[in-house]
Amino acid sequence: METIKPDALRRLEGDLLRKQVKSVYRESEFYREKYNAAGVSGVIDRIKDVADLPLLPFTEKIEFSDGQRDGSLLGPYQRAPIEKIVRIQVTGGSSGRPLRSAWTRNDNAAHDEMECRAMWSMGCRPGDIVINCFNYCLYSGGINTHMGFDALGAATISYGVGNSRALLDFISSLRPPNPICLSSTPSYAVRLADLAVEMGLDPRSLGLKAGFFSGEAAMQIPGYRQRIESLWNMPARDDYGATEIFGQSADCEHLTGLHYFGAGITAVELIDPETGDVKPITHEATGELVFTTLTREACPALRFRSHDFVQTFTDPCPCGRTGFRFKVLGRTDDMISVKGSKIIPNSIQEIIFTMQPRLSGQFRIVLNEPPPFDYVPVLEVEVARDVAVFEHDGLRAELLQLLRTRSGIHFHIVFVEPGVITSDNKTRRLHRAYLNAPMIASDTTTQR
Repeated sequence: METIKPDALRRLEGDLLRKQVKSVYRESEFYREKYNAAGVSGVIDRIKDVADLPLLPFTEKIEFSDGQRDGSLLGPYQRAPIEKIVRIQVTGGSSGRPLRSAWTRNDNAAHDEMECRAMWSMGCRPGDIVINCFNYCLYSGGINTHMGFDALGAATISYGVGNSRALLDFISSLRPPNPICLSSTPSYAVRLADLAVEMGLDPRSLGLKAGFFSGEAAMQIPGYRQRIESLWNMPARDDYGATEIFGQSADCEHLTGLHYFGAGITAVELIDPETGDVKPITHEATGELVFTTLTREACPALRFRSHDFVQTFTDPCPCGRTGFRFKVLGRTDDMISVKGSKIIPNSIQEIIFTMQPRLSGQFRIVLNEPPPFDYVPVLEVEVARDVAVFEHDGLRAELLQLLRTRSGIHFHIVFVEPGVITSDNKTRRLHRAYLNAPMIASDTTTQR
């Protein structure tokens, strides 16, 4: 499937799509009510190919989670009977309300297939030992990743999140060489390296073979991958996926973009995020990824908006895989307009990253008031511990000047200690504080 010809893939996806759309409309309460209300029930039989999907409306994650507000376990999002469901998880997601999602054995097998494609591409092999540092408590990252490594044949240590000092003690107690790999968010890998130094350990001497990272777009930031590789003396690979849609993608050794590994399992569209119009997936095209599960049984998703804004690549990759590749530029629901200027958090990180090692590279944009965003937002930035307090004013002025000249955006700058922003799970780059309790910030400077 990784080298399938485009025409063969189109035929395969068309066959699967026709069956999926009809059965989902027949068996899914959610989609039957959605399509009836939208007046598109009459077009179900006209869906013959992925190109016909624009006849159907988009699906948003909040629609699924709203169906669970009444306290039902899965709500109308559930399609398969409970007798066929073997796993129930919670998706944290990059934004929005957590969503409970279910899996059948066939769903597990399809997801494991995609995970294996991605993990093999990243360089994981049977015989490797992978320390999995994703959350196993309800959330999908831990167990899904773990089952993928199992299916590939790697030995997985189900470490989970937290207890980072104990993890470093464990790694340092092992006698090298060991084929030990790290699976975590990229920001956690940086945090773990910093903690190792605090403990008197040299991360480069711990002998990790490779790092497989997901959950954040940090690996798409110029220099971030190189920083992790330098800190740990190991190759670092990027893995992309979403529980709702099986959209697994990953690097190969040539680092030409994230290879899409959902062929025959999940169909993809590229759309203009503002108009919703479909765009062809061509070389260097930009848009939002939209996914349609072709085989998902328990909780299918048709035309599911990922809100991931990407650039696609279709030129040949030396690895020989034939599917398209992409780079995540940001999230469309994290793109905000402040005083007429658009902000994409990833572009802010690129600026902050140029000031390493004085700044750790970790940051968070804080919005304390609801839109319109006609006020100066807060920018929290982690400052290195060895930067003296009396140097903060000069460092802050330097960062403000860079932000002014390279992005045109004004911020209140707040310096915080390393580890304050970085999370064991996903590190959120945009915090809408107005939806929760107000945040109290100190040590601020305003860019006027």
